[in-house]
Amino acid sequence: MKSLISWLIVAAIGFALMAFSHFNYQYQPGPDTWKYAFMYIGKADPNSQIEGLVYVKRPIRLLPMAQRAHNFTQVAKSFGSDIEKSYRVAYQEKVILYSDITADFNDQMLELGRFPLPGADEVIAGYRTANKDTVTINGRAFKIAGQLKKNVRLFVDSYLICDDAVARELFNPDDEAVQNAYIFRLPKEQLTNPQTLQLLKNAFPRSQFATYTPLIQLQPKQFYLYIGGMTLLWLGGCLVLFRVYRLLADKVNNKSLRLPLAEIGKYRRLFLTLHLVYFGAGILFMLAAYNMPELQACLSMGVKSQVVDGSGPLGVVGKAYMSKSIPLAALATFAINFFLGSLAYITIPSVIIPGVGILAAVLRASIWGLLLAPNFDTLTGPMLPHSFTLLLEGEGYILATFFGLLVLVYLFRKAEGPSVARRYGKALLMNVRGNLLVAIVLAVAAIYEAIEVILMML
Repeated sequence: MKSLISWLIVAAIGFALMAFSHFNYQYQPGPDTWKYAFMYIGKADPNSQIEGLVYVKRPIRLLPMAQRAHNFTQVAKSFGSDIEKSYRVAYQEKVILYSDITADFNDQMLELGRFPLPGADEVIAGYRTANKDTVTINGRAFKIAGQLKKNVRLFVDSYLICDDAVARELFNPDDEAVQNAYIFRLPKEQLTNPQTLQLLKNAFPRSQFATYTPLIQLQPKQFYLYIGGMTLLWLGGCLVLFRVYRLLADKVNNKSLRLPLAEIGKYRRLFLTLHLVYFGAGILFMLAAYNMPELQACLSMGVKSQVVDGSGPLGVVGKAYMSKSIPLAALATFAINFFLGSLAYITIPSVIIPGVGILAAVLRASIWGLLLAPNFDTLTGPMLPHSFTLLLEGEGYILATFFGLLVLVYLFRKAEGPSVARRYGKALLMNVRGNLLVAIVLAVAAIYEAIEVILMML
């Protein structure tokens, strides 16, 4: 029991470090009027009326992509031309013609400097722009008069320029780099309203418009502190679950559960090593994602597209979550995770080619790392509760992988039976029993995830 409490404390310390990193980074003094702002960018006009939604239309000029971001355009293109368009917009700095800068911005929003003066070849830069002193726009140099704070997040990679005769020359509508920006500042409750989302989808089809919401990467010390906390959380959580299995093995009377639990204790080194490999791969690829944020952005946009379009397994789950029904969302999550993620990709392959399911498990952990690395500030908050989902779901997949590997172990361990056929049959039966334990863990994970995600949507 002491070791159980000790590992719970380790997990709690890890979570505390994650929370400290998140809240320490998120806090930014000053007005927060641009918190939920976003924009649609395209050449066209909206396809339909947007009744009840307030927005402004501004001319926008997209600057050339940096070479590093350009290197990942083919990855984005593999998800479709719409994703490539959104990716390009996300990683192109922008120049926006703003006729009334002081009407929407005030001195409290300034990180440094001042607002630009009309006719002075000046701009004001966002928090994350590459240029700090001057910026060249269509061959002409403009002085950066000031910088906006981070919480004016919609313009973190933009330059705002006053409306004057010189500036208007930069926004010739026949220029391919010049498009229209439709800027929205909607309250959170409107953004989660299905009717509002459908209205926006109809007015701004992805074939004509790219949706832009800024991606702000964490500073290294915040990111590595968060990752360190997540590592401790998963380490402590894994060993807590292991201790629980050992305790239950002596107390459970049901044979279908008692025997798989006993095998965990019998092959504890293999079981614990699988945790190290699985969650180690997740952490390793999170570290890789920090050094390749453009790749993470590509993958995230592709996944989000499937969810929004309702295509594939993710689309089915996405529809269940959009219904905001916890039972329906939990059922859809469990069905995907157990029947597809566990049985189809780990257990069945493992009994056909003994042990091969570990490849699918490690691949899944690696994809999790690339997709869910707390790389951007919009992910650190949701990942606080979602780290427990990953712990539980990961545990389910590790259990499935463990019992799949036992097929290989039994085949070569004569102590498990007098013949290869008998040992193989015993391994199959153990996988059937073991999947009852897998189903229980993944069911708990699905219920927790449904509650967690739907509460965040409200």
